[in-house]
Amino acid sequence: NGQEFSVISNICTHLGCRVRWIAEDSQFHCPCHNGVFAKDGTVVAGPPPRPLDHFESKVEDGVLYIKRG
Repeated sequence: NGQEFSVISNICTHLGCRVRWIAEDSQFHCPCHNGVFAKDGTVVAGPPPRPLDHFESKVEDGVLYIKRG
């Protein structure tokens, strides 16, 4: 159907706080220690030691399925 998704965790890899999407910056921000992540989950700034976790996903019959750890 031409749709592709990238499923990214909203848990900061620094200390486990929840990141939020800031549309005007097109980035994910962690409010706890100023971690910043790019749209693809890579670290842009702050103390996070690694990118946001990605999950496997697939679309079947119009339903998005996500495989979690």
